[in-house]
Formats: sequence, C-alpha cells, structure tokens
Amino acid sequence: MFSRVRNFFRPVETATTTPPLVAPEALRLFIHHFPIGRKLRYYPEYQREIVFETLIIAYRVNETFLYSRDAVRCDAEGYVTAFQLAGKQQLPVGALQRLQLLVPDTSSLEKTLNYQTRAELGRSGQFRMGNTITLFVDTEQRGIPTVDTRVERRQVLKDGPYAENPTILVTPEFETLTLADKRRRQRVQTGVPAYLLPAPGVHPFPCILADFSDVSVRLSLRGGTPGMPSLADGASVVVEFALGDSDLHRRLLCRVMRRTEDAAVLLIDQLYKEGDFVKPSVMDLAEIKTGLLNA
Repeated sequence: MFSRVRNFFRPVETATTTPPLVAPEALRLFIHHFPIGRKLRYYPEYQREIVFETLIIAYRVNETFLYSRDAVRCDAEGYVTAFQLAGKQQLPVGALQRLQLLVPDTSSLEKTLNYQTRAELGRSGQFRMGNTITLFVDTEQRGIPTVDTRVERRQVLKDGPYAENPTILVTPEFETLTLADKRRRQRVQTGVPAYLLPAPGVHPFPCILADFSDVSVRLSLRGGTPGMPSLADGASVVVEFALGDSDLHRRLLCRVMRRTEDAAVLLIDQLYKEGDFVKPSVMDLAEIKTGLLNA
C-alpha cells in the first residue's frame, strides 16, 4: 500500500500532479467491504452500546448518484479504475473529487432506546449535521471492516429510485478505514448453563454458554442433548443464563450468525432489563463479564 502511495506522489517534472481523493488501496478495500446494496450495522457518535442496522443505497460520486454496484469499474485486482455515469459517460478514478454514501433515514429506530440514551443523542438525534456515524460489517472472517462517516445532511431526493424517501448523506473518512481484529473484543471463556429459546412457545433448549464478548455469544451442547435445534441465519432468539450462585438472571435477545450441529454463534442485539428489551450499555456488558468470571 505504502509503495503505491509513494510512487503516486513522486514528483513529475513535466506537470503538477493532483493528489488522489483516496489512496488506491484504501479505495479498493472500501469498495469491496462497503458496496452499494450491502446491509451494515452502525453506531452513532462513538456510542458502541447503540447499534442499528442500515443499508448503502447509493454512492454520490462528485455530484452524481450511482445506484448500482456495477457502476464501479475495477481491474482484475479489484482496484477502481472509473465510475460509470449516465449513458456511456465514465468518470476516471483520477477525476474523483468527492465520494459519499446515501443511506436510509433510520431516525425512527431511536424510539427503541430508553429516555436517557435518546437524551444523550440530543434533540436533533443521531443524524445531526456533523455527527459521526461508524459503519461496520459483521463477517465470519477475523477482521471487522469499520469506517467513520460524517453526517452531511438529511435529504429527500426529487428523482431516481428513492425519490420521496427520507435519506441521509454521509461522507466517509477514509483514514479511519480499518479491519478490526475480532480477537480484540475480549471473550470470556465460561461453562455456565444456559437456555436457548428458538421461538415463542417453543420449549427452552438446555445448552452451555461457552464464551461471551461485547457483541456475541457462543453456545455449545450440554451433556445428553443430541444437537443444536434448527436455527435460520438472522433469526431472532433469546438466551437466558444465571450469573454466579445468585438468583440474578440475564436474558439476551440475539440474532443467529452461525449454527452447526454442536454450537451456535449469536450476535447480541438487546438485554432484558426492567421489563423490556433495550440496548445493553457498557456497564451492562461489564456486569455480565464480571459475573461470568466469578461464576
């Protein structure tokens, strides 16, 4: 990556060069991990305990919206060469002056937060102009693609496939683009008995909470059980377990990320607290970890 950047900025005697908007390697990674049409998760204003889902519905290249990932032209190695505009017109990557993302206005999701958390977002909510929205992709690979974006404005397009729909325009800060190591989210290894509730009205399935992190749990089989119940990818399930020798129980609303015959990996969405499911706070997660470590 760095050799490419050095070569690009090497002085040219015959003309003055203009630095690229994004280094080629960074743009390649961005286009690969954050393509048009990809479903993502995000948290606003660095509040990692508030996680919502979103979707990249378009790129804004200079002043033009692109709604199809086929509009991004790449070479055999995945490096961007041009953007296909209206008709047969193409914008060479060297002429790129601005690259932004269009996402749906998901302000309504704030209604799922408790009063205190909504207050922390302010009267204008998560999409106040200038706010930081951190996008990330849950993958089964080791690295988690993550990038910070800056809110430019709310807008309703006058034409195109998303005309009359409320949307948010954000600008990626490419220097923040990373592939975060999942192992940095420290997992607590445990063997605490747990129950999996695959669906309402279904008898709880006895299992073991094998490990716990800030974003996910892994369940394994308890002795005598034949195999994990059938779980569809993305399905909502509930996991319940006790902390230590106390009567304090925790109930998590999760989504299925991966299921095998003898294990299941679930993404944590919400925690049952004071009679309702809410986004777990940093303190909630720390309390669970402490309880598991002392179980």
